[in-house]
Amino acid sequence: MTLLFLILSMGLPLFRADARGKDMHQGDWLLYNRRYSEAITMWKRALEESPDDVDLLLRLGVALSLEGKHAEAEAAFERALRVEPEDAKVIYNLGLLYLKQGQDERALRCLRRTLELVGWYPEANYHIGLVYEKRGLKDKALQFYVQEVNNNPACAGAWRRIFALRAVQERREVPTGTVVMMLGVAGLALYWLRRRKTGP
Repeated sequence: MTLLFLILSMGLPLFRADARGKDMHQGDWLLYNRRYSEAITMWKRALEESPDDVDLLLRLGVALSLEGKHAEAEAAFERALRVEPEDAKVIYNLGLLYLKQGQDERALRCLRRTLELVGWYPEANYHIGLVYEKRGLKDKALQFYVQEVNNNPACAGAWRRIFALRAVQERREVPTGTVVMMLGVAGLALYWLRRRKTGP
């Protein structure tokens, strides 16, 4: 997955044509080119003028997360949610941050909330499926992967997981079917042998 697709899938809003938009565009370009610290510096400077700008806080949180500064990223997302508590983009990205940190329960709460706000939110079902698959709940994970491709047919990750899980199921079923058939043949052979010994 390219970084641009990652950025777009995180729901970062497109930049505007004003001065703030130019800063956002330049920051997005820096983020795309993996120059995270420069993007962080730019967005922190922009936040000095607009401290409650949710779009800037979202971008800052994403950049901090990619830089590995998880506590600061969480603080940026939480700050954005104090301004707009129902912003699905921020809640989704906070969920992704929790996934990166291995905080699956907190991630699930955020991802479920995202889907309550926007039922088709890109890759939310996919990430929920990953959590369930990690827990060994493959059938439940498969349901979320299928829901993801129904909402978002371009989600390559969900397709890969569906094919992988179905391949595992088929491998499991083929030997089981073969064993059942072999037992049936063996049972039939024993039946005929027994009939031959005892007569009709």
